[in-house]
Formats: sequence, C-alpha cells, structure tokens
Amino acid sequence: MPSPFISIVVPLLNEEAYVERLLRSLLDQDYPRDRYEILVADGGSTDGTLDALRRVDAEGRVRVLENPRRTAPAALNVAIAAARGEIITRVDGHSHVAPDYLRRIVAVMEETGEAVVGGPVQMEADTPFRKALVEALYSSFGVGSVPYRTLRSRTHVESLQTGSFRAEVLRKVGPFDESLAVVEDLDMNTRIREAGHRLLLDPSIRFWYFPRHDLGALWRQIFMVGRVKARILRKHPAIFKLKYVLPSVLVLATIAAIAAIAAGVFTGSSRLAGFGLGFLLVYVLAVATFASTKSKLGLGLFRLFAILPVLHFGYGLGFLAGVSESVTRRWVPARR
Repeated sequence: MPSPFISIVVPLLNEEAYVERLLRSLLDQDYPRDRYEILVADGGSTDGTLDALRRVDAEGRVRVLENPRRTAPAALNVAIAAARGEIITRVDGHSHVAPDYLRRIVAVMEETGEAVVGGPVQMEADTPFRKALVEALYSSFGVGSVPYRTLRSRTHVESLQTGSFRAEVLRKVGPFDESLAVVEDLDMNTRIREAGHRLLLDPSIRFWYFPRHDLGALWRQIFMVGRVKARILRKHPAIFKLKYVLPSVLVLATIAAIAAIAAGVFTGSSRLAGFGLGFLLVYVLAVATFASTKSKLGLGLFRLFAILPVLHFGYGLGFLAGVSESVTRRWVPARR
C-alpha cells in the first residue's frame, strides 16, 4: 500500500529571512517525494521572499498561490482548497521541520488512529533577544501555561500551534475563520474538538519556530493576539480560562495605581500615593524575582525587564480592545 499523500500548506508574507531554511527542510524530507506536495500561499511579499523561494526550489516542486487577503487564515484556505492530500499539514513561515517530520506524522496517525496530530513547539533562540524571550514564553509567569510548548510526552491537548489533519476533518468543520488575523489555530482546534475529534501532541513530531526578533515586533504580535483572543471567546465561551483575562486585570490595576499616585500628590494624601507606588513596586519585584532565576542568560536577563511588561501589557491592552469591540458592536445596533 502506498504512503498517504500529504499536502503541506504554508502561509507566507515577507519571510525572506526564514524561507530558505524552511523550504530546504520541506524539500529534503525522508518521505517519498512523489507522495507529498508543497503549496505556498503568498500574501504579496515585497521583500526577497519569492526570489529566495525560486532560488531554493530549482526543480519547481513548490506551487506558489496568490493570497489577495494577505492574512494567515486566508492563505491557509487558499492552499487547502488547492490541496490534493489525504493529510493536510500546516507549516508556518517562521518555522522549519525535522527531516522525518512527514514520516512521523503518518506513523503517529497510524499508531493511534487519531485524525489530528502535532508536535510541541521548539523555540529557536538564535539571538540574545530571542534567548531571553524564549525563557519568558516557556514560563507560566510570562504567558501562562501553554501545554503545546512545554509538554514532552504523548498526550491529548486542547490546541496545537500547527497541526496535521486528515482532509475529511477539515471538510467537516469548514475553513479557517478569515476574520481572525492571528490565533486562527485556536478557533480551528476548538471547532475540531466540538466536532468530536481529539488533538494528539507527540514529541517525535519535531519542528522549530523563530519567535519575534525585537520588542516592536513582539508588541504588535501580542497586542493582536490579545485582541483576537477576545473575539474567539465570544465565539467559544466554553474555552474561557482565568489566564486569558489576568493581563487585562493587571492593566486596569496599573491604571488605578497611577491614578492613585496622581490623586495622592494632588490631594496631599501619602496613603493614597503609597498604595499606588506599592502596587507598582510589587510588579517590578515580581519581574525582578523571575529574572533572577535566569542567571544562565548572564546580563541578558535584564532584557526580561522589557520583555515581560510587553507580554503582559501588550496582551492585556489588546484583550481590552477586543472586549470594547464587542461592547461597541452591541451598543451601536441597539442605539440604531
């Protein structure tokens, strides 16, 4: 019996720095070459992404599709619509995979009978900034417990950062939600579980991911994650967890603390000002305590004093922005 045919679907947009390593890892799989295809949906890259792609893919094995809507979920829908595979495997532009990636996906599906499988995220820490960021991303203090980043044993999980799906599962649950600019995988994984399927994480399915390269890029990403997470909770309130709202509580408490300091200075109330300063000091001490446990970073641990507030306040403000969208949408029709 021939190996199952696999379609690898990749959303791309301005990934010049990563696309060569990504494509080499996909082209050099130890899986039969005639039993998989690579479909790239490009959102109109303006850097050297497509030139690098053509340079690596000298044999023309990669199909490049246009993604006029530019976002990752739109790209995935474009690629999946053109895919011929029995198995659909998503790989992101900031990633690269192990040589046995496809073979392990098929093996795990056949061993377990599961229709959706994936591996834990292994973060690439190739710069001093990313080394500090990875420490934050793997910690509960940084972003809360994320099983698909930290688990190292085969187990069922609620979500996978990227996954591989039997094609019939995707036909059953429908396309990716294109109204979600990020975190579309959480929405898709939730719909898959609601349809009666389980998500299996297996550490033998290995891939690596490059997190954001500086504070600005990290802020833009985490703010959007918080904003879209609020939208997803409107769709799927059953997946609510306290950790989803704690950063927003921190934001509101910080605003209250700053207001207390200002009011204390204006009114001469040392108690009010002390309350506000005390709260801010507690947060700074919490960050310092976490940073002190990362002595292996050397002086790089001081980057955590910027990275952690960006993670906390970026997500918290984004989530509040998403919540305000919901309130506005309800209030405006009511007024009309």
